[in-house]
Amino acid sequence: MLSRSRYAGDAALVLTTLIWGSTFILAKDILSEWTPLAYITVRFGIAAVALALMFRKELAAATRSDWLAGFVLGMLVGCGFVVQAMGQVYTSAAKSAFITGLTTPLVPLCAYLLLRARPTFGNMLGIVCATLGGFILLAPPSSNQSEGMLSAVNIGDLLTLSCTILFATHIVLLGVYTKRTNVKRLTVLQITTATILFVIVWTTIKVCALFGADAWMPDALAREAAPLVWSVGALWRVLYLGLVGTLAAFLLWTWGQARVEAVRAAIIFNLEPVFATLFAVALRGRDEWLGGWASFGAALILLGVLISEVRRK
Repeated sequence: MLSRSRYAGDAALVLTTLIWGSTFILAKDILSEWTPLAYITVRFGIAAVALALMFRKELAAATRSDWLAGFVLGMLVGCGFVVQAMGQVYTSAAKSAFITGLTTPLVPLCAYLLLRARPTFGNMLGIVCATLGGFILLAPPSSNQSEGMLSAVNIGDLLTLSCTILFATHIVLLGVYTKRTNVKRLTVLQITTATILFVIVWTTIKVCALFGADAWMPDALAREAAPLVWSVGALWRVLYLGLVGTLAAFLLWTWGQARVEAVRAAIIFNLEPVFATLFAVALRGRDEWLGGWASFGAALILLGVLISEVRRK
């Protein structure tokens, strides 16, 4: 019965990762019209309102410990997204994706520091394969992107590394809180907390711009003060990203991680760039595929997931 529960948890996390993979090309399209912080705020806001309406009874029954768990998780994921957006102001998208890929190897470190949980040999072997595969998929050695990885470290890289630590900590603590908190309630509370944080940051930037302080901001932050440009395309994309890419994905993720250890979850999440690439190829054509190195990277990620599963048995 326990193994069935674990397999169900694995399936939920794989489906979560599949959903995340489907969001990349849509997010890229919407970011051609909206600024990053505006996009994140509206996306999470849609999910927060829908969750609050769907699970009113669960929210009303929340205890102090439930609110604390939701607040901690929401602040971790919210600060992670904000810091990541700030980091992208100063570093390239390729380097940001590459550094964010460090989340997987950081999860067992965070698990040990916070919970004194030691990863198994199968976990570590799976982590090595999946992380290496993710790096190769994101920046093939023969591409211009990989050359950019060797450029000097800047403040954006350090900010992105900080967000990676926040994401790894979130994965570890989510595994703890899901064991003692209602999944629906925990999802509502963490998404709502993150949304409130995004609204505060976005509103602060707009207020600063209103008083002329945007002249002192980096261009990327100053652009956040611009009004949203709505279109039919932007509307259906942000609805999908909010209701499916955030609401459904977080529910599946929270439910799944109640049944799967944090390190195992982190390995499964390495499938995200594989799914993202497959969706891009399906919707935009074969030019989106990066060639042989990308295939090798994807194979390593799958090998890492399989090794972790076989060694767990």
